[in-house]
Amino acid sequence: MRRLRQVPAFLAGLPHTVLRDRGGGFEFDGRRYPYFHHRYNLTWLNERAVEVPLARRALGRGGRVLEVGNVLFHYGHRGHEVVDKYERGPGVRNVDVLDLDPAARWDVVISISTVEHVGVDDEPRDPRRGVDAVRLLAGAVAPGGELLVTVPVGYNPVLDPALLAGEVPGVRVDGLVRTARGPHWRQASPQEAAAASYDHAETTARGLLVVRGPAS
Repeated sequence: MRRLRQVPAFLAGLPHTVLRDRGGGFEFDGRRYPYFHHRYNLTWLNERAVEVPLARRALGRGGRVLEVGNVLFHYGHRGHEVVDKYERGPGVRNVDVLDLDPAARWDVVISISTVEHVGVDDEPRDPRRGVDAVRLLAGAVAPGGELLVTVPVGYNPVLDPALLAGEVPGVRVDGLVRTARGPHWRQASPQEAAAASYDHAETTARGLLVVRGPAS
């Protein structure tokens, strides 16, 4: 049933992907980004349409890069350090994010739609482990470096309110909301984004919290 509901949006996005037409886009902090179209995971149907462009900009800083959750590999970005508890692949370390060395530092730390699963979809089952994961990643950024963590709203019932309440010090939390099916997103306050519900039927976010550091 889910597949049938996706057919119209899939067909609408496929020409952009095949022709590499990046028409359309979104604004975030005064910068214009093109939506990201890719057949892997049908990115125009979900939050990858905005997450990957933000991650690409962060990767452009260079230096030592850590990615938690093996996402960018599937879109051609390789050569940086990747930690993923379950997914196996070239250069991927299969360890729990909370088992990372707390003294290690990276110039860029990226996690795309991953920390919300910590403590929700793995053991031990404790959704507050997601908060601990963001806190650890924020502390793993070297001086002058950059943090980018995207969190689909409504997936982890503890993580969203913890981020809004400032339980992770030294970070800035912004929001993105999907305004229509397909790649239609706009920047919003974190409170507005957090009011969106998660679309469990199609396993996509209607709102994203974007965690960055250091806080400005």
